[in-house]
Amino acid sequence: MAPLRAGQEDALRGTLAALPSGPDSPFSRVASTHFCRWVLVEALLDGNGEPAEPARSYLLFSADFDGSLEDWANAVAQEIGAEVDAVLEHCEGYPGSRDARAFLDFLGEHRIAVGFSVISYRSTVAAIRESLELRRELRDFAATSQGLGASELRRAWGERFGA
Repeated sequence: MAPLRAGQEDALRGTLAALPSGPDSPFSRVASTHFCRWVLVEALLDGNGEPAEPARSYLLFSADFDGSLEDWANAVAQEIGAEVDAVLEHCEGYPGSRDARAFLDFLGEHRIAVGFSVISYRSTVAAIRESLELRRELRDFAATSQGLGASELRRAWGERFGA
C-alpha cells in the first residue's frame, strides 16, 4: 500500500481504467500469478467533508502468487515491467522496475503482511492451467466424438490422448 504523489488520483484512475483485465490482464503473462488487484484508496474525509489525517491517497496493490516475493517480482519486472511502471509511477519514491533490487525493495517497504489467508485449493497456477486445458480437450473430444461406435470411440480416444 503505497502513498500517491500529490495530485495523482485522476491520472492514476485513467491509467487503471486503460489496463486490460481478465484474460488480457498483463498479470496473465506472469505464469505464477493467481490474481492481482489495484485499488485507489482516496484520502478519507472527516465529518465536515475535509480530508482526515493523513490527508493523502494510496494505491493498494494486492496479489496472490506462487513462490517467493523475490521470484515473483523479478518475473513481473521482466514480463510486464512497462505496464506496472505506468501504474506505480504515480506513487511516491517509485524507482521503476528496471532495477530489480530497487523494485523488490519498494514492494517490500510498502508490503502489509496478511494475518491469514483462506485457500480453497492447493495447486499452482501451472497445475490449474493444465487442468483447465485438459477439461477443454475432454469437452472438445466429447463434442466431436458423438455418434461413434465403441471401437471407433476407442480408436479416436487413443489417437487424441495416447491411451
